[in-house]
Amino acid sequence: MSRVPITVMGYRCERCAHEWIPRGNTDEEPRVCPKCRSPWWNKPRKAIMPYDEFKALVVKALHAAGRPLTWTEVRTAAGLPQLFPNNQWVHRLEQDAGLHRHRAGDGIIHWELKKDARVDVLHPQATKVTDEGGAPPGRK
Repeated sequence: MSRVPITVMGYRCERCAHEWIPRGNTDEEPRVCPKCRSPWWNKPRKAIMPYDEFKALVVKALHAAGRPLTWTEVRTAAGLPQLFPNNQWVHRLEQDAGLHRHRAGDGIIHWELKKDARVDVLHPQATKVTDEGGAPPGRK
C-alpha cells in the first residue's frame, strides 16, 4: 500500500481561526464553532470606524441640516452604524469641532455646531475650530 494525499473540505472560524472537519451530516453548515462556540463563526468582523471619519460625518450632517438635530437625526443623515454615540468621542467633538449639545424643555438633546465656529469639512484631518477673527479660541 502506498500513501496518497486526500483533500477534505472543512470549515474555518472567522473569529478564532479554528479549522475543523465536520463529523456528521456534511450537507448542513455548522451552527457554531466547536472551539469558541461563536454562532457568527462564518461572518467576518465589522471594521471599526475611526474617530476622524466619525467627526467628519457628524460635522457634515450638522452643516447640511443648518439646524439643531437629535442624535437619531444625526445618525440617520450621516449613515452611522452605532445606536448610541461614544461618550469620549462626543466630548472630543465638543473640543475639536465646536459641537454644542443642549437639552430642550421636553428632555430631548439637540446637537449643533457653535455659531462662531468655522469647521473645514472638506479636509477632516486639518479640522480646526476658529472664531470669527480667524484666531484659535481663547487667543486674540
